[in-house]
Amino acid sequence: PDVIDGKTFTTTVVDLNPWVEYEFRVVASNKIGGGEPSLPSEKVRTEEAVPEIPPSEVSGGGGSRSELVITWDPVPEELQNGEGFGYVVAFRPFGTTTWIQTVVTSPDTPRYVFRNESILPFSPYEVKVGVYNNKGEGPFSSVTTVFSAEEEPSIAPSGVSATSLSSSVIEVSWTAIPWKMSSGRLLGYEVSSF
Repeated sequence: PDVIDGKTFTTTVVDLNPWVEYEFRVVASNKIGGGEPSLPSEKVRTEEAVPEIPPSEVSGGGGSRSELVITWDPVPEELQNGEGFGYVVAFRPFGTTTWIQTVVTSPDTPRYVFRNESILPFSPYEVKVGVYNNKGEGPFSSVTTVFSAEEEPSIAPSGVSATSLSSSVIEVSWTAIPWKMSSGRLLGYEVSSF
């Protein structure tokens, strides 16, 4: 609060965070300046409130076959606003209207993995993560797109041939494997000698 009149012995402190412990000191002042601060008060916790801040950095991807991996940065304890804090993870295949929701009860958890054999490889999903505590549900993050796990190549390149170019160089060539973008991103080939 602003400086308080010398004849006033109470004040109201505003704009504090919910469900946070505070302690207070008082300093007497006059025209010359401020004196020594008082000893701190006992710790006082503000009341609980519905959480107001959703997790940040919602993204995901990767994982194993038939998985959708969703990640986020956990909400710090001082912004959880009360006991019983957790996350509501919502996702749906891109282009559909019905959200699938699940609850993650640990406030420190940074990820959720949905496993289902019906998940097609490298499929886009709309994802959002919300928050809740004992006082109720808070907001969701903005919607982001996350791809399900990619599928590993199931066939090997064909037509492999090698031609000697010098005493220390051999050129290796092959026919590219047929690859669908729906299976993932083909990052490259690995050539090994034995």
